[in-house]
Amino acid sequence: MNRVLISPGLSQPHARMPLKAEQHSHIAGAYDKAAFDISFPAHTRAAFARKADWFRLLARVAEKKRARDATERCCKKTPGSTTGPILVLGPARQRAWSVVGRAKRYASEVISRGA
Repeated sequence: MNRVLISPGLSQPHARMPLKAEQHSHIAGAYDKAAFDISFPAHTRAAFARKADWFRLLARVAEKKRARDATERCCKKTPGSTTGPILVLGPARQRAWSVVGRAKRYASEVISRGA
């Protein structure tokens, strides 16, 4: 984390201002526009394209976080209600474990390929 020097010997963490999903999208659009500008060298345009992808990702994350926060605000648990793990029995349990097994095999294949 970046630190801001207040006085000799004292510092505090640098505070970052969080951006909203729309702001991230606008920034991504600006980087996209720069990525397609042929007046820039190819390596600069590639860097702008990567930054645009990064800000699009940040916009998606911010939107999901906003949606999650809104859901948590409207659906607060009532006192006395408990949410525990769901017990799955029978054929549904076998299907669930087969899906987990396939996912693990796929992940190990991807890792072994180095992708």
